[in-house]
Amino acid sequence: MSITITRNTVPARTIVTLRGTIPTYSDEGQLWGRFIPLLERQGIRPTGPGGVIEHDEEFKEAQVDESVWLPVAPGTTADDPLVVVDLAETEVVRAVVVGPYSQITDAHSRIADFVAEHGLTLAQRGSDDVATKVFNTYLNDPSSTKPEELVTEVNVPIC
Repeated sequence: MSITITRNTVPARTIVTLRGTIPTYSDEGQLWGRFIPLLERQGIRPTGPGGVIEHDEEFKEAQVDESVWLPVAPGTTADDPLVVVDLAETEVVRAVVVGPYSQITDAHSRIADFVAEHGLTLAQRGSDDVATKVFNTYLNDPSSTKPEELVTEVNVPIC
């Protein structure tokens, strides 16, 4: 298990999202359980691994506002409640977490330390602009991967 922090550029991309409020972060699976069938009904095909966007400005114990997302081909369209978003290239501080999702909290602490040490500025998160939000990318499937082998990218946009 490890956490590695780096500065990265995320290329421009198109994603399809489903936003909702869930009881806690560990209930994210509820959104995925709604999202995948909606994608299938609308014939939308992902082009790679997806993740989650955190809409809340700070950590919350309950009533967490999140969007699950998957990358799609440019020009993809979707019907409500799904939303397609075109995102510009984004500068981020990234933590690559190898191990259980419980390490994500520590990853956020290490990102904060990295930002402070390098004099970086976080993107303003107060707006509804998805490009300014913290997002995770899940590089493997938790249903078929041992917790200690999960790989998650935690991305915090910077200016």
